[in-house]
Amino acid sequence: MGVLVTNETVKQLFHIAQSIAKENYNATYGGPHILQALMHKDIGLNEFLKSIDKDPGYFYEWADVRIEDYPKTAHLPDEVRADEAVDTLTEEADDIRLKLGLDEITPICILTAIVKPQVVFSLQQLKSLPLREHEIFNLYRKDTPFAVSEDGDFASLFSNGSDFTDSSFPSIKSYCVDRTAQARKGDLENIIGRDKELRMLVEILCRRSKPNVIIIGEPGVGKTALVEGFATEITKGNVPEMLKNATLLELDTGALLAGTSYKGEIEDRLKKVINECKKIEKAVLFIDEIHTLLDPKGSIGNVANLLKPELARGEITVIGATTQEEYRKIIEPEQAFNRRFEVLTVNEPDEQTCVKMIDVLLDGYKKHHGIEVEKTSIPECVRLAKRYAKGKKLPDAAIDLLDRTMAAIKMLDELSEKELASWKETYETILKEEFTDTKDQANELIWNYNLLRDKISPILWGSLSEQPVIDNSMPVDQIHKIIDDTYAELLQHAAKKREKVDRLELAAVMAAKTNIPIGKIQAQEKEKLLNMESMLLNRVVGQDHALKILSDAIVENRSGLNKPGQPIGSFFLLGPTGTGKTELAKSMAELLFNDEKAMVRFDMSEFKEEHSAALLYGAPPGYVGYEEGGMLVNKIRQQPYTVVLFDEIEKAHHSVFDVFLQIMDEGKVHDKLGKEGDFSNAIILFTSNIGSEEIVKQFEEGKVPESSSLMQIMSNSGRFRPEFLARITEIIPFAPITESIAERIFNIQLKSLHTSLTRLGMALKISDEAVKNLALGGFSSKYGARQISGVIRAQLARPISKMIVREEVKSGQTIHVDWNNEEDKLSWKVED
Repeated sequence: MGVLVTNETVKQLFHIAQSIAKENYNATYGGPHILQALMHKDIGLNEFLKSIDKDPGYFYEWADVRIEDYPKTAHLPDEVRADEAVDTLTEEADDIRLKLGLDEITPICILTAIVKPQVVFSLQQLKSLPLREHEIFNLYRKDTPFAVSEDGDFASLFSNGSDFTDSSFPSIKSYCVDRTAQARKGDLENIIGRDKELRMLVEILCRRSKPNVIIIGEPGVGKTALVEGFATEITKGNVPEMLKNATLLELDTGALLAGTSYKGEIEDRLKKVINECKKIEKAVLFIDEIHTLLDPKGSIGNVANLLKPELARGEITVIGATTQEEYRKIIEPEQAFNRRFEVLTVNEPDEQTCVKMIDVLLDGYKKHHGIEVEKTSIPECVRLAKRYAKGKKLPDAAIDLLDRTMAAIKMLDELSEKELASWKETYETILKEEFTDTKDQANELIWNYNLLRDKISPILWGSLSEQPVIDNSMPVDQIHKIIDDTYAELLQHAAKKREKVDRLELAAVMAAKTNIPIGKIQAQEKEKLLNMESMLLNRVVGQDHALKILSDAIVENRSGLNKPGQPIGSFFLLGPTGTGKTELAKSMAELLFNDEKAMVRFDMSEFKEEHSAALLYGAPPGYVGYEEGGMLVNKIRQQPYTVVLFDEIEKAHHSVFDVFLQIMDEGKVHDKLGKEGDFSNAIILFTSNIGSEEIVKQFEEGKVPESSSLMQIMSNSGRFRPEFLARITEIIPFAPITESIAERIFNIQLKSLHTSLTRLGMALKISDEAVKNLALGGFSSKYGARQISGVIRAQLARPISKMIVREEVKSGQTIHVDWNNEEDKLSWKVED
C-alpha cells in the first residue's frame, strides 16, 4: 500500500475486505469490498450512519452490486491482494487524516475517501450513494455531538456501560458485558437464599487447578442471578483476597454472532475476546448457555476448541451456565472440555425461600409499575405459580406472575372505562337491530357478552360477585338482564382505583392464563380435602366404602403427618372391570387439581417386555430414544400436580417395580438423562383385576374385604414384591356393580346429552322404565358398567341426531322417550 496503516481497526477492516473477496471468489479486493467491510459490526460505523439518517443496509447492498462486477476466479490465491485503487484510497485517507488533525488513519478517514469522486468510484457511480465528503467534515467540528476523539472514534457511539473504554480492549467492548461495572453502579439486584451455592462458586474459583465451573439448573431457577450475586459480592469486597478487584465479564453470544459475514469470523472474534481477557488481571469470563459453543448444529457452531487449550494452561477462568438436559446431551460427551470444569447444581428454591427472594426484588417492580404489593400476596403468588405455571420453575414463575399482574392492574386503571364504553356502543347497536327469530337475537347477545368478557381485564372480570353463564335456551329478556347487571357491576369496579396487588387479582390473572375458573383457583386445599368424600360421591357411585378409605388416607397424609417429599398417597385399587376405578382417578384430578385432564395414565399392558419398560425411565445411552428421556419423568415434569394412574399393573415387566419403589419412598425419580421427576405433589394410583372373584364373593356376603385379606390376595398372586406392597398407602377394594347402581351411573352419564340438547334449545325427558331397561342393556356381571356410555350413544344420541338433521325436532320442543313393553323397545314422541 502507498501509506503505512497502523490503526488496529483499519488493519481489521482490510482483513475483513480480504475475507469478503474470498467469499465472492475475487482474486483481488478493492473499494467495494472495503466499503462493505466498513458496514461490519467490528468496525463501528453502522451506528454513525444511523445517527445521520443513513441506512447501513443500503450501503452494504450498494457495495454488493459493485462486487458482483469484479472478475471471479476458480483458483483463489493463498492471500488475496489489494488492487491498485486501494493504494489511491489509503493516500487520500491519509490526506483526510491531516485535515482532521488525527495521528493515524481511522475508518472514518477511509469512508470519507471512498465517497470522494474519482478516488475509487466515479462521480456518476457516487450519485446513487447518499453520502458526501462535506457531510462528514461538518460532523467533525468540535462543537457537534459527534466530535472526534483522539483515536478517531465517536466516543458517544461506543459506550456500553462498561469500564472498558480503553481502545486496547475493542473485542471486550463489542462482545462482553462488564457485570462488575454494573454492580458498582447498583444496576444488579441483591441475591438471597443462595448462600450455599455462592460459597461453593467462590470455593471453586479459588482452586489452584481447574478454577472453572459450570452451573447447572432448570430454566428459571436463578443461574444468572447467582452469577450477578457473585459480581455484587466482588464489588462489596466479600470475597477472598485472590478474587478481590476481580472483573466479571459476560460473553454476549448474540453480539458475537451478529453481523458475521465470512466463515471463521465467530472464531476470530472469540479468540480476540480470550486474548484480551488474558491481559486483564483476575478476569472471570461468564458464558451463559455455554452448550451453544459446543453444539455443531447450533448457530454458533463448535468453537469450544478455542477455549480448551486456554483452560488446560489455566490462563483463563470461565463460569458457564446450562440446563441439565443440555449438559448431558452436549457437554458431558466432550470429555476434554468437560473435565476442565466442576459442576455446581442450582435447584428450584422452596416456597419460603422464594418469598424472601421476591421480597428483595420487589422495590424495582413497585417503582416500575407504581403499584404496591400486599405482604400476604407474595406467598399466594408463589403458591399459584408453583401450582399452575406448568413447565416453569420458581422463582422465575412467581416473578412472571407478579409482574404480569401489576401490568394488568396498571392497564386496568388506565383503559377499562374506555374499553367498557367501546363495548357499550356495540351492545346498543345490537339492541337497535330488528330480529325475526329470537334465537338469532339470543345468539347475537351471547356473542356480545363473550366479547365483553374477552375485551376487559381479567382482574375486572374476576371482581364480579358471580360470573353467570348464559346460553340460547334462555329467554331473551333474561339474557338482557344478565348482561345489563354484569355491565353495571363492571362499571362500579372499573371506577375504583387499584393501588395494591392482592390475592384476588393474582388468582384472576392466573385463571385467565390457564383457563381454569377463578373459583377453583381460589378454593383452598383444606376445603377440598374436608369435602372430598361428598364431592366424589356425585360422580363415583356404588363405591362409598372406597371413597371413604381414600378420602381419610389423603386427609391424613396432607395434614403433615406423612414423610416430607413423598407423594400425597399411593393407592392400590382392586376389583372387577367396569366398577369405576378410572372414573375415580378422573374425579380426583378434577377435584384436587381443578382439571380432569390433570391425570397421567399408563396402560401397563404396553410395558410387558423389558425393552418397552425402559421407555418409562429412559433408554440406555446409545439406544434409540435416549435423548428423549423417560416418559414418566417427562410427564410429571409437565404436570407436577396430577393423578398418575398405572392401569393393570400386574401386566408390567418386573423391572418397572424398581422405579415404583423409588417414587413411593423418596417421591423422586431420575431418568437416564439425569432429569428429575418430582412426585411429591402427585397421587399415585395402581389398578388391578387380580383377586376379583374373591373380592366379589366377599361383597356378595355383605362384607367389605379387609386390608389384611387384600394383602394376602396380592401376595398369593406372585406378581408383587413384599417391599412394593409395604409402601402402598392403602389397598382399596371396589364392589361389583348392581342393577340399581347401574341406573344411577346411567343418569350421571346421560347429563352430557341433556347439556348438548339444552344448548340447541331442546329438552329430553326419559321415563324411569326406559332408564331401567337401557341401564340393564349396558350392564353385565363381566364388564360392569363399562358399556353404559355405548348404550347411550347407540340408543339415544344417534337417533336424536338423525331427528335433528331431518328437522323432526326443533328448538323449543321436548323429546319424550318411554319404554314399550309389548315391543320391548323405546318409543319416541316430540311435543312443543
